[in-house]
Amino acid sequence: MKFRWGIAGTGRIARDFVRDFAHVEGSSIVAVGSRHLDSAAAFAAKLSVPRAHGSIGDLAADPEVDIVYVAGIHPVHRSQAIEFMRAGKHVLVEKPMAMNSTEVEDIVAVSRETGRFAMEAMWTRFNPLHVELKRRLDSGEFGRIVSIDSDFSFAAPRDPAHRLFDPAKGGGALLDVGIYPITLAWWLLGRPDDVSVDGRIGPTGVDEEVSMRMRWRNDAVAHLTCGSTRDGERTSTIECESATLHIPAPAHSSATAEIRSANGVENLQCAPPGLHHQVAEVHRCVGAGLTESPRMSHGDSMAISTFMDDVLRSLHSI
Repeated sequence: MKFRWGIAGTGRIARDFVRDFAHVEGSSIVAVGSRHLDSAAAFAAKLSVPRAHGSIGDLAADPEVDIVYVAGIHPVHRSQAIEFMRAGKHVLVEKPMAMNSTEVEDIVAVSRETGRFAMEAMWTRFNPLHVELKRRLDSGEFGRIVSIDSDFSFAAPRDPAHRLFDPAKGGGALLDVGIYPITLAWWLLGRPDDVSVDGRIGPTGVDEEVSMRMRWRNDAVAHLTCGSTRDGERTSTIECESATLHIPAPAHSSATAEIRSANGVENLQCAPPGLHHQVAEVHRCVGAGLTESPRMSHGDSMAISTFMDDVLRSLHSI
């Protein structure tokens, strides 16, 4: 089944999407939309996209578009996803799905109301390495998970006008990159039973450093960190009863992992990561008439968004 895609937004992640779409067979990107026709036209010309629209409304009205990748900054995700679904399009919404759980709930409600597919573009859940590690962990090969240590911290100049530091643009480390360690722990162990939060709110009013310690009833623990002003390890280590799994930096997009056990060291190599792996899941689900993916469900997006709401409230109360 062939699908025609539109892209809402012209930033870096939208360009990456076009690059990785080259690995998708049969389907095509047919249009791009932006608030400004000039930027949409320049994007289309550079990346060989057939049509450029100077508004999100025009992209939503394009009869040749079946699915839209919502690639703009966090605060536009809710409104754009809803507009596209009401116009009859399916949507893949860049992570985080929205600014908070209330907005995610709105997107899910419209998906159910319209029968349109909607999925959060949490691409690590579809990367070959992460999928293979999840499969082997679930099989019990390494025994029970004892602990997870995962970081996504990097140093960016503190520019108040940049989306990372501007509250009006959805700034903050947690929504931008903290969602990766959180999703990893949640995917492997489920909802934590106890959480403690520490961190730092920067001068522009957004979170710049976040540290989360989680515990589950089976005594598994996790230490998750993220930040936007200091470089961190950006690795993930999963300690199990009979093995230690280490994903090197950048852990959210690695194709390799080291597995140490009594049997020695295994250097696991998988196919390269990319946004096209989640595109394949969108095509599978839409072709099957589903409104959500069982691999990145509406429930998962809601639960993780609610958790991040709680973390941010805790940070702002410190």
